[in-house]
Amino acid sequence: MPKAMKKVLSQEEINAMVRTARGQQRDDAPRAEQRAVKPYSFRQAGQLTDEQLHGVTILHEGFARNLAQSLGAYLRVLFEASLASIEQINYGEFLERVPAVTYMMSFQVRPVGAAAGLQLDHTLVFPLIDIMLGGTGQCPPMTREITEIEEQIMESIARIICQELAVAWASLNTEIELEHRQTASQMRRFLAAPEKILCIGFEIKLAEARGNLHLVFPVSISNTLLRRLSMDGVYGKARSPNRPSPQLAERMLECPFPISLGITAIKLRVRTLLGLNPGEICNLGVALRRPASLIIAGREVFEAEPVRHGRYRAAQVGQRRATNKTEKRP
Repeated sequence: MPKAMKKVLSQEEINAMVRTARGQQRDDAPRAEQRAVKPYSFRQAGQLTDEQLHGVTILHEGFARNLAQSLGAYLRVLFEASLASIEQINYGEFLERVPAVTYMMSFQVRPVGAAAGLQLDHTLVFPLIDIMLGGTGQCPPMTREITEIEEQIMESIARIICQELAVAWASLNTEIELEHRQTASQMRRFLAAPEKILCIGFEIKLAEARGNLHLVFPVSISNTLLRRLSMDGVYGKARSPNRPSPQLAERMLECPFPISLGITAIKLRVRTLLGLNPGEICNLGVALRRPASLIIAGREVFEAEPVRHGRYRAAQVGQRRATNKTEKRP
C-alpha cells in the first residue's frame, strides 16, 4: 500500500470534514423543502373543492334552465337565465357588490330551519313589473324603492323562483318556503358581515333588460347542501337527460289515467245507425271470439274480457297487445 494512504487524520481535520459535510446537508435540505412547500392562503380555508363545485354547478344549471322556462311561460316573453358564478365570500363583501337600492326576499329552507335570501337587480325589477302590468318591459332605469303594490306584484315572481329552487333541491329532501321582502336596513342585519356565505349568481336577460339574480345561503344551509350532495353521489356524476329522476318516477305513479274496456276500430254508416229500432240486432263486423281491449289513455294496451267482481264491473287482463312503434304519442 502506498505511503500516502497511511496518513492518520488529526482530530482537527476530522472535525473540519464533519463540519463540511453538515454544511452541505444544510444547504441541500432547504432546497428539497422549498420544492415541497406551497404557499397557503387563510382566505381559502373552507372553500369549495373541485368535486363540490362540480356538484353545485350541475344542480343549479338545471335550476336556471327550469327557471327560464317557467318565467318565460308565465310572462309570455323570452326569458333567459344562466349560471354565472359560485363562490364562498363574507356577507359583508356581498353587500358591497350589490347596489344600495335593490330587491331582496328571504325564504326558509326546511328542515334546516335557517333563512336564505334571493337578490334581484333593479334593472330587472321594473321591467318585470311593466310586463306584469301589460307592458313590453322596456322602461327607463329607476333607482327608487318599489311601492307596496309593486312589492305584491314582485312577490309572484319570487314565489316562482322559490318553487323552481324547491324542485331543483327535491333530491336533497328540503322544502323552500317564501317569507317576506327585506328592506335596505333589514338586509344589513340579515346576516353578520363576517359570516361566510355561499353566493350563487345567475345572469338574467329579459327583453332589453340585463341583470343578476343571486341566491345567498348561510353556512348552516350551504354545509347541509354540500353534505347531502356528497351522500347522494352527485359529485362527478351528471344525470342523463333521458333518464327520469326517482322523484319524477314516484310522482308518475300517482298520476291518474283514463281507462276503459271496449272494442275499437268499429265503423258503421250513419244510414245504418239512423235505421236502428229498439230490439233490433246490429252487426258490428267483429268476430265473437275476438277479445275486447283494455284501453289506457286512448291506447289498446292489453287483451281483456268483461267480468264482474261483486257489484262492480271489471276486466280480466290477458296478453299484451302489439303496438306500432311508429305511432306518435297523442
